[in-house]
Amino acid sequence: MDLPTYTNIWRIEKRLYKLYDLRLPTPLPIVWIGVFVGVAAPWSLLLALLGLPFDAPWHVVYLVPPGVVTWLSTRPVIESKRLTELLQSQVRYMGEPRSWCRMAPTSEPGEIALTGRVWRADPRPAR
Repeated sequence: MDLPTYTNIWRIEKRLYKLYDLRLPTPLPIVWIGVFVGVAAPWSLLLALLGLPFDAPWHVVYLVPPGVVTWLSTRPVIESKRLTELLQSQVRYMGEPRSWCRMAPTSEPGEIALTGRVWRADPRPAR
């Protein structure tokens, strides 16, 4: 069971301030970088498979769509959750049993049959 906490001290966001000697204009959260790389790689592969030349305005075609998807997917949507967190909680909700009875799902059988075998050595000493 998750107990709600009303502070964000448990979820400190890690930010990247510079790459080696290159100082970034604004600190970027690590999650944003991961989402951008995760979206930009398939997007670039799709554009290469479609045969789009790199001579096109590459910054608009190759960087803007993954940037927009990254920005949209990392904004709080509902209940101050990001899109990925919201999807995870919805999938978790769909996987839970619909009703509980004495802390066990009602879909479990009422009786469970167990079988066991008792093994013990022969009490007579061996010759």
